Amino acid sequence: MSYRLEVAVSRRQLRDFVEVPRAFAARMSCFVPPLLSEQLKLLDKKRHPFYHHAEARFFLLRDAKGRAMGRISACVDHESTAFHGDRTGVFGHLMAGDAEATEILLDAARGFLREHGMDRMRGPIELSTNYTCGLQVDGFDIQPRIDIPQHPRELQDFVAANGLEKGKDLLCFEVRRDNVDMARLERGNRLAARRSRATIRNLDRRRWDEELERLHGLYVQCWEKNYAFAPMTRDEFFHVAKGFRAIYVDGLCQIAELEGETVGFILGLPDINVGIRACNGRLLPFGFLRFLRAMKKTKRFRVMTLGILPEYRGRGLDAFLITNHIEMSVPTGYSDAELSWVLEDNIAMIKPLREMNAAETIRLRLYEQAL
Repeated sequence: MSYRLEVAVSRRQLRDFVEVPRAFAARMSCFVPPLLSEQLKLLDKKRHPFYHHAEARFFLLRDAKGRAMGRISACVDHESTAFHGDRTGVFGHLMAGDAEATEILLDAARGFLREHGMDRMRGPIELSTNYTCGLQVDGFDIQPRIDIPQHPRELQDFVAANGLEKGKDLLCFEVRRDNVDMARLERGNRLAARRSRATIRNLDRRRWDEELERLHGLYVQCWEKNYAFAPMTRDEFFHVAKGFRAIYVDGLCQIAELEGETVGFILGLPDINVGIRACNGRLLPFGFLRFLRAMKKTKRFRVMTLGILPEYRGRGLDAFLITNHIEMSVPTGYSDAELSWVLEDNIAMIKPLREMNAAETIRLRLYEQAL
């Protein structure tokens, strides 16, 4: 097939870039369309603080008729390379329908990263690991939750054919309250409370900025040794939190404290993919009404992140946070939680999830390649 590669810069090109997944909707049985307004905000180099410390390029692939039929981003995050002391760049936003398109796009990303002095490529990672990550390799019959990517089943084969090798898998687990042994959960909660000696409280929305300062400090420390971790600046953290605040529900974020010190937290957000699918990814002019109606009916939410300071791990605090999160979310009306994503070798997290009858739903994969 004849393709034309272009760099997406204009508003029209960026809009086409965001909308590329729609061209493959028929290949994804549980397709959730992109929420145009929010996706464009992430690509806005003038307003999003991520670009204060990073360089990115967005490539768009058009067919002979001018239709947008593929895309990829390539990014160098200078905060990340300085933190890790390496020269690893990332590719993300990958979407392609055949081997030829995949090769053209990956070549474009490789070229950009080489131009910027990188010697290794990792992805799919949309800008950094603080945003959407992974290529879907399993769970294609399950509707993904907020910020979980989806891809046509065959795309993983096209990527592997280009010489990229598996780096690590990211797992999604579902915990449904009607499948949880609540008596066992309560016993586990009491045991975890004795082991950790911590107290758990809800995030106080009335002290939003103060709470964010506390959580930002935790966020940086909790994940600093994680695979592919990318530091998040204060400005970037507050920018992202501003977007989350619009959908945050009281009772879905808990903070762990021990002897007056904040030592861990867990954050859940309602699964807005339910609403996005209902309004077909367009809130205006009247899509927001369908969005709101759908959100009133859903019980789905996603645990976006769980972090514990390194010196307090191994005390049962992770299980204590999870069990409290399930119990304290009861008044919110949300009952079906997805905990994602979890690194495949994070046994300390996977073990308590298995014990709670959590089921693995979607599996995502990060690839790597030397440049």
